[in-house]
Amino acid sequence: MTDAPNSHPKPNPFQLISQGIPTLLVLVVMAGGWLAIYQINHQRPMEVEPEVVQADADPETVVMPAGKLAVAQLKTLPVQQQSIQHVHTVPGRLRYDQTRHVDVKAPLDGIVSELLVTPGDQVSQGQLIAVLRSPEIGQARAEILKRQKERQIARQVLQREATLAKNLEGLSSMLDRGEAVDVIEAAFADQSLGGYRQQILSSYSKMKLAETLIAKIEPLVESGSVSGRTIREREAERQLAETAFRTARDQANFAAEQAKLKSEAGLAEADRQLNLAWQAVETLLGYNEDKQRANLSDEEALSRLEVRAPFEGTVESRLYADNERVSRGEPLIVLANTDSLYVEANIRESDWSAVSLRPGTPVFVRVPALENQTFDATVHYVGRQVQTDTNSVPLVATINNPDGLLRPGMFVRVTIPIGHPRQALSVKPESVVQHDNQQFVFVDQNGGAFKRVDVTTGDVSDDWVEITEGLSAGQSVVTDGAFLLKSELLLQGE
Repeated sequence: MTDAPNSHPKPNPFQLISQGIPTLLVLVVMAGGWLAIYQINHQRPMEVEPEVVQADADPETVVMPAGKLAVAQLKTLPVQQQSIQHVHTVPGRLRYDQTRHVDVKAPLDGIVSELLVTPGDQVSQGQLIAVLRSPEIGQARAEILKRQKERQIARQVLQREATLAKNLEGLSSMLDRGEAVDVIEAAFADQSLGGYRQQILSSYSKMKLAETLIAKIEPLVESGSVSGRTIREREAERQLAETAFRTARDQANFAAEQAKLKSEAGLAEADRQLNLAWQAVETLLGYNEDKQRANLSDEEALSRLEVRAPFEGTVESRLYADNERVSRGEPLIVLANTDSLYVEANIRESDWSAVSLRPGTPVFVRVPALENQTFDATVHYVGRQVQTDTNSVPLVATINNPDGLLRPGMFVRVTIPIGHPRQALSVKPESVVQHDNQQFVFVDQNGGAFKRVDVTTGDVSDDWVEITEGLSAGQSVVTDGAFLLKSELLLQGE
């Protein structure tokens, strides 16, 4: 008997197994994934870093691990007694030193022949900067020529009177020796005696003649040939001649001395007038002219007016051109020297104690435009009058500027001392930090631990801050790195 045509054959066992393998693999993969997820979700939690656990123990202490401590490069300094002086910083401006910033003006009316400098030029003291033509200076120089001639005449007169006085002295010496008239005349034939020659030698000759006559008649009187009356008459004549001689001699000596004194006075007066003439010229010029090299040879030289730099500096501006007419007192150029400048600031009521500052007191000037560079300055003066609009007094200090870094008009901050220096417990300004209106420092606890300590401060100077409460001498306080510790402390609190 045969099977029906539509009946199915019986399945093969191997065929069934091959058909179930993919499903089995999927189930195995799913089981492995579930086990992996289970292991991840049931791992041990990560341990908290030691510094966090330790920091939580004291919220006011920051503990820095060794690695971070090395990178931070913190620096500390013991709390110590220091000389401290309260200072205050006020705004100010740099100004020209008024003695070194001038308008070089025309001393007289005239014409600008040459203006030899331009803005930006460096000039030295006494350097020629302009040439003017002025009739007024020509008249002043002509007066010098007149006074020079008068002095020359007075000097010649003095030389003559001195020569006469000297020769008269020599003549008197020969007269005292009783030399003969012809001998004296021969000795002074080539020497000047002026009118004294006739006065003295004439009377001397008469006296000598009277003496000769007496000598001749004396033997005749003894022999009786001539009466005694005659010799008495001759003796009277001799005495009169001697008197006339002595009178003439005394008058000559007196007149010679007076003439010499008068000529000396005349020369002195001529010198004074000449000096006054030079002073008049130098006043017009504005500088001392070299008298030996001054050119007074012609009219053009007489009217030449040279304008020279009163000091070394830089030409700031030029206000005239060549051949322009200029009036007396008008500025030709503006000359400035900025090797030193003035610092101007105002002291207000809160800083009245600074009014007692003396000239020469050091102050410090900080210039924001130059990356807050600090320069030394000294007080020049403190004003006496209070300005009613600002209720302040001006303070002016002098600051050296050899390198030319500072410029007039720059804004500055001036640190001025208030009160007197005193000893106080102090720390560096960078040690003190602030948060929530409370000032504090970090005290080194060793081992990388730094404790916040609240402090109360007093006077402040550029180098030190007075500590009135919170610290004691010898405690080691962080200087460099205090702000970093503050940041760590705030992060730790969060």
